[in-house]
Amino acid sequence: MYLEWSIKLSLLLYVTSSPGGAVRVDGVTSQNGQFRFPLVSAASAAAEYATTGSVSLFAHYGMPITSLESLRAYRSAAGSWLLATSPGGQAVDAFALSAPREDGGDIVFEQVTLTPAGAQLFGGYYAVGEVFDPITVHRSAPLGVSGVNAGGR
Repeated sequence: MYLEWSIKLSLLLYVTSSPGGAVRVDGVTSQNGQFRFPLVSAASAAAEYATTGSVSLFAHYGMPITSLESLRAYRSAAGSWLLATSPGGQAVDAFALSAPREDGGDIVFEQVTLTPAGAQLFGGYYAVGEVFDPITVHRSAPLGVSGVNAGGR
């Protein structure tokens, strides 16, 4: 079981093409350009999906951009869906998510947009409402498929 997300293709291309830029992972695998964050919980009534692991992005000569850690997709008290990340241990509601749709046994969030707190995590490089790539929550791991560790790229 895992949350799969390519984050934002243009951002990853920028990071990997920058001199000294890098993508570093801890406890996350990657397959076909998708990062797989292991699920540690899927709350009852499908109102929360929490993960472990992190993906850290670095640009020119190792300048940190941001780190996406311990992701948590959840339905807020108001009924909207959010994606929180916990850089440095403090949870930040960084992304607003569209209502999920079921796709077989998976859950798909088609729209992922940056919140005001998320824009701060990116140091103003992206504005509130910036569109990021869709997220899929795989609630059961497919047989015979194993992730390949991204190994710092």
